[in-house]
Amino acid sequence: MSDYVIGLDAGGTKSHLALFDTEGVRVDFGHWGPLNHEALPGSFNQLEEELGQFVTQILSKNGLSIQQIAYAVFGMAGADTKRQHVMIGEVIRKIGFKQFIVANDAYLGIPAGSPRGTGICAINGTGCTLAGLNGEGRMLQIGGVGYISADYGGGGIMGRKVVSTVYSELFRKGEPTSLTPALLGKLGITNKYDFVDKIYDKLEDGSFSVHACSKMLFEAVIENDKVAAGILRDIAASYASGISCMIEELQFRKEDELNIVFAGSNFVKGEHPLLLDTIREKVDEDWPGFRTAYTRLEVPPAAGAVIWALNMLGEKGRYYDKVCGQLRGV
Repeated sequence: MSDYVIGLDAGGTKSHLALFDTEGVRVDFGHWGPLNHEALPGSFNQLEEELGQFVTQILSKNGLSIQQIAYAVFGMAGADTKRQHVMIGEVIRKIGFKQFIVANDAYLGIPAGSPRGTGICAINGTGCTLAGLNGEGRMLQIGGVGYISADYGGGGIMGRKVVSTVYSELFRKGEPTSLTPALLGKLGITNKYDFVDKIYDKLEDGSFSVHACSKMLFEAVIENDKVAAGILRDIAASYASGISCMIEELQFRKEDELNIVFAGSNFVKGEHPLLLDTIREKVDEDWPGFRTAYTRLEVPPAAGAVIWALNMLGEKGRYYDKVCGQLRGV
């Protein structure tokens, strides 16, 4: 008997799998490393191997077989094109799933953060993506493919902006910023002419992560650093313009509450409110009169995958509070 659902959030840094029964009761919640095929040396072949191991681990632990999974939703980082969706779908079928949905992981924030199950999710974590779903079921993704989609957000891009801003102060007469002594101290640099060599050496030996530098932006803004604040405002403007485009493209109605969900570590864990406050201000300025509810996601995105899977089997909207209540704080 198929009495269970699986919700997977597969990221570029970490992944979560939630196993629930079809009454919305949590059975298990598992952790794994990156499952974005673009972050795996073996691409789709390695995805098949590791995803299969992850699923088998959770099912075996609970004495279940894959035939007992009634529905599964796979939110996958790296599912940005039609070909990628097809390839990932083939991987999932090989593992043994019959009834499932593959979607970009950005979509999971909508059912996880919006009681209505519609709205927009803005991701600022490892990557930078916007996903939208309206009341008619129309879906749209903006961003998530790097320079092609003019992404300005995500830990990698934000970290690279920190590094390049420091380089500009050192060698291009850039405006002084507290980011410079902070980064030089982190790298153990006392002579600016060692800057490039040190970064290369530490990148090669794995002791330095550009991605981790994104946190320095928020710390610098707390110190009233104007350069760091300008960077965050530019990032906010990029997100706000994407959200405004999403509202227009999906034709959200002014009379309905519009849910905008912020997810990803740089939104959820950012130590200073400047980034989110600026996004709100710009979106509200572009769309006056909308009843907009802004939410920082307080549950793992895998909760959205579970809710989505349960909705495919039963009454929509029935499981939101129940599932989120069981996954809050995990």
